[in-house]
Amino acid sequence: YYDALDFYQKSLAIWEKCLPDNHPHLGDSYGNIGVLQRFLGNKDLSLEYFQKSLQIRTKSLPAQHPDIAFTLRNIGLAYEDKGDIDRALAYYKKAAAVLRYSFISTHPYVTEITNDIQRVSNKQN
Repeated sequence: YYDALDFYQKSLAIWEKCLPDNHPHLGDSYGNIGVLQRFLGNKDLSLEYFQKSLQIRTKSLPAQHPDIAFTLRNIGLAYEDKGDIDRALAYYKKAAAVLRYSFISTHPYVTEITNDIQRVSNKQN
């Protein structure tokens, strides 16, 4: 993971020099680094990268774009990792709304977010 993180950080530095501040590729890069930080156990840092990705994606993509949903889900996962079940559930529900708008109810993404919601709902009870 560390090699991948190094390459993603280098590519982000290049993108930041070449692209406007809210270009979707920057949102992708921040999101990818967030995923790696999460895998490495850096919960707070992963959340920072996911939030930056969401900030860029909401400015550069349509409101119902699946990439926004994927970022919302990643934020939910990060909050779940931190034990903040209420925030995790809130982000999962936001992601579900976008995914249900973008995909049919039997699509694997919809099934996955539905499972996430069920899992954290069970933790609340």
